[in-house]
Amino acid sequence: MLDWLWLFIIPVDFLKQAVTVFRLITSSTLWTTWIAISIFALTQLSSAHASSTEVGDLYEIRLPVNSQSRDDRQQALQEGFAQVLVKVSGQRDVLTIPAVRSELSRHTNYLVQYNYVTEERQLMLRAQFDERRIEELLRRADATYWSARRPNLMFWVAQESPRGIQLAGRDTDSELIPALRQQSRVRGLPISFPLLDLTDRMLVSPSDVWGRFDAPVLEATQRYPANGVVIVRVQEVDDEVRGQWSLVVGNTRRAGQTQAEDLAGLGQAIMDEVTERVAAEYAVTFSDRSRGDFRIRVTNLMDLERLLEVEAMLGRLGSVERVTLSRYHQGSAEFNLLLIGDMSRALQALELENRMQRVVDPWSTDASPVVEYRWLR
Repeated sequence: MLDWLWLFIIPVDFLKQAVTVFRLITSSTLWTTWIAISIFALTQLSSAHASSTEVGDLYEIRLPVNSQSRDDRQQALQEGFAQVLVKVSGQRDVLTIPAVRSELSRHTNYLVQYNYVTEERQLMLRAQFDERRIEELLRRADATYWSARRPNLMFWVAQESPRGIQLAGRDTDSELIPALRQQSRVRGLPISFPLLDLTDRMLVSPSDVWGRFDAPVLEATQRYPANGVVIVRVQEVDDEVRGQWSLVVGNTRRAGQTQAEDLAGLGQAIMDEVTERVAAEYAVTFSDRSRGDFRIRVTNLMDLERLLEVEAMLGRLGSVERVTLSRYHQGSAEFNLLLIGDMSRALQALELENRMQRVVDPWSTDASPVVEYRWLR
């Protein structure tokens, strides 16, 4: 029997369930057993969805310095402080707000710690800034604030070359890929690239990406832990390189184009534009004076550990100012959320959670004041 089963890999998380299924069908024929376990494994695998990523270094920077002198350190710290403000707000324009601009020279008031490291013979300054004080600054300035829970985007790139249109992936020898990676770290937006193995190439062709056709790209992306895609077309025109991109994340679809002198500059420019568009959808604006209550019911919380996990997850949503548990009964919990702005931002953020599944009654004709989800962990 094992000779029939060795090709099928069942994740550890589902192993106990698989064993149970196996025991229930041991009286069946070998062929029936093989089909049942195979279907079980494939069903469990295909039901997985990507979850948003918790960015862990929003308030940290790493910058190259020439020496450990005070002047070099102060210059790097001020540059790093500005970088953190842009990363946390999601918008480069935050540095033009008077209340923020006046604080740039007072960056040491927001500094928690710093140290020096050497990376590939380059002296680097590492610094960490105070999360609470930066959020207070953005609040006073009526700026935008983007929480650490952010979508993970997969980049599909088609690049013009002497051999024709080629797909560029994680292992491609192109200056564009490391430039996108570097700028994604600067902006705090998680990104990834496809393997471009046989499975990918059977689903997506270079012409699909070049034409920015999102249907085959989205289908191929389902095997990866990504919340959305960015489809990029790169070509050289005269003495510059141009990039056209399309963004698909949640219910949002955006597009843009930019140019630069080289591929490294193009990667940075594309990453900046994409980040600003994503932040516009998910960041909250402190200038929005409205405060609203949002009631949410979550089922399948059968123990205290799950209840606390859901409460913590809701509290990390950028648009949520306070979470209060109002009711709990037989695995069903109701929370009152105090929101910054309207309810749509909170619903957008919950779309990125693979641990939550929206429950909608297809027979109901009345709008319920409580939005219901099922906890899948």
